[in-house]
Amino acid sequence: MTAAAVSTAARNGACARRAPRPHTQLIRADEGPAVAASDADYRATLLAASPPGARRDIYRIDASPGTVRASDPHMPGVVEHVLLSAGRALVGVAGEAVELHPGDHIAYPGDLPHVFEALEPGTRAVLVLEHA
Repeated sequence: MTAAAVSTAARNGACARRAPRPHTQLIRADEGPAVAASDADYRATLLAASPPGARRDIYRIDASPGTVRASDPHMPGVVEHVLLSAGRALVGVAGEAVELHPGDHIAYPGDLPHVFEALEPGTRAVLVLEHA
């Protein structure tokens, strides 16, 4: 590798390290930017726009009270989105988890330790892992 290539790679790496970390974003059930249909009782609420080049995996979570699901950090840059559809749960970065109710959405850095703790039987959620 030439000296110029090493210098460019070092600058690019330094820029990547200074990139802002994802933050936690909470959207309660009746909040968020929505678009209503003019011809039906229908509203679409944007919970999170996908960044360019991102890949997302979608999961359905079924959980009951008992053991907390404590997850180790994922690869750098992973963001997790949780939309609670039934029950109640504590969800988010370990030590900062938020109680969610049906319809609430939270997004948080998945590259930090994080938790999902069902607080009611029959708790159900949609989990989206966003890979940058």
